[in-house]
Amino acid sequence: MISYRSIIDYENLFLPVLQRLSNVKYLILLLAIEFKRNTPKHFIDGFDLDKDIISYMPHLCQFHVHIRSILPNASHVEVDTIRQSFMKQQQSVDCAIDYFNNNHGQCQIYSLPFIGTRLDFISNRFPLFDTNKTFSMVTKLLLFDDIQPFESVFFECVSRALPHLKTLDIMNELEQQEKIETTTNNLEFTHLTTLILVDIHLDYAEQLLCRSHLPSLIELAIDSTILLKIIAQDQQQAKDNCSRLGTLLTSHPFYHSIDTLRNFFPQDSYVQHPKE
Repeated sequence: MISYRSIIDYENLFLPVLQRLSNVKYLILLLAIEFKRNTPKHFIDGFDLDKDIISYMPHLCQFHVHIRSILPNASHVEVDTIRQSFMKQQQSVDCAIDYFNNNHGQCQIYSLPFIGTRLDFISNRFPLFDTNKTFSMVTKLLLFDDIQPFESVFFECVSRALPHLKTLDIMNELEQQEKIETTTNNLEFTHLTTLILVDIHLDYAEQLLCRSHLPSLIELAIDSTILLKIIAQDQQQAKDNCSRLGTLLTSHPFYHSIDTLRNFFPQDSYVQHPKE
């Protein structure tokens, strides 16, 4: 079962359906579970899986999981505490916990080897670059951090750790502190087809569009103001990266700037904004 959208009523709607599947032998759960403020909860852990799912499936012989649970005003929990809750599990499971300035915390629990192809709300503190190359098959990545900026070296590590990455979505409005003053483009995302740069600082658009090689890019969604700044820089690398675009989406209507877009992007790539 795959649900990348947040499941709001996990206990009352989702679990009862799952608990009726008593004859299941093989189960894969890839979920995001969001708990609301008026229902004090804890991060989903191994004890919850045993009590609420596994105990209802006596024939279950193979269980793979990647669950991201999100809590408002989350209390601090040690990673080892979550890991210890999986001591009864016969297969290896690991986890990562993160806390953000928006008063939310999240815990991601995942079976090893990791079978998912998507990671959401990954910060600088997520163990993305472990020596076992746990996440090397990930093709879709959403980066989010409201505590630290994503520095240039971070993107260099992403390009090496995720060689099959096809979709990259960045949400970070913090300015980079370790800027690399260079015009060389030694960073490459060979298979990246979709780039989403809506809720970002200008630095990330410059990093990806002006100082990286994106030979497969065909879809770009970007903040309108930042896009105009990139166009004004008139850098050849950005033009090359955008030369194959089939779809260009912007955060706001362009109205009188359409000609500017047409001079920089392929004909007919711009998708008219709903407010135009």
